[in-house]
Amino acid sequence: MASRTTAPQPSPPAEAGTDRRQDILNAALACAIDAGVDAVSIDGVRARCGASVGSIYHHFGNKDGIVAALFFDIFHEQSRSVQVQLDAARGAQAGVHALVTGYLDWVVAHPERARFLFQARSAVAGGPRTPDLAEAARRRNQALVAWFEPHRQAGAVRDLPCELMPSLVMGPVQSYCRAWLSGPSTLPSPSTYREALADAAWRAVRA
Repeated sequence: MASRTTAPQPSPPAEAGTDRRQDILNAALACAIDAGVDAVSIDGVRARCGASVGSIYHHFGNKDGIVAALFFDIFHEQSRSVQVQLDAARGAQAGVHALVTGYLDWVVAHPERARFLFQARSAVAGGPRTPDLAEAARRRNQALVAWFEPHRQAGAVRDLPCELMPSLVMGPVQSYCRAWLSGPSTLPSPSTYREALADAAWRAVRA
């Protein structure tokens, strides 16, 4: 009698290659894009990505945890993108231009993510991860201050307190991008003023 071979059993639907945490964050961002940060909810996220309530609570604890986690993911993504541009710059003027245009280009390329950063910041600042936000902002500013200090000592930029430099350089471009992202507006894209904002930042700090 011929032996019978056992047919291979189908593999269970695997989540290999599927990042459930990222699925949940993507769903949260979609909720925020549709109706603002306040519209992010456990039910809304679950409906968009199919994650169980238990999975959502396991990864993030609650709605505020989702919003904070998404905020920090985007914040660090933006910081890394700008830092790459700054690291490639040679000289004080090129560095200032890299900071401004690197930030501006990221915002224009990722307007929904940039809008979420502006919208969610106050919620994160008022929540349990306030110390994390302060530390993230401190580290980013510290990196900029460390970059500016040799140029200040060399006389390439004004002899101002280094902690003031990030505000002088980034304040105007952040203000314009925030206004552009705040809602339906007749404001031109920040790309329209890319060079003008970079030049203004350099004039504010050059020696």
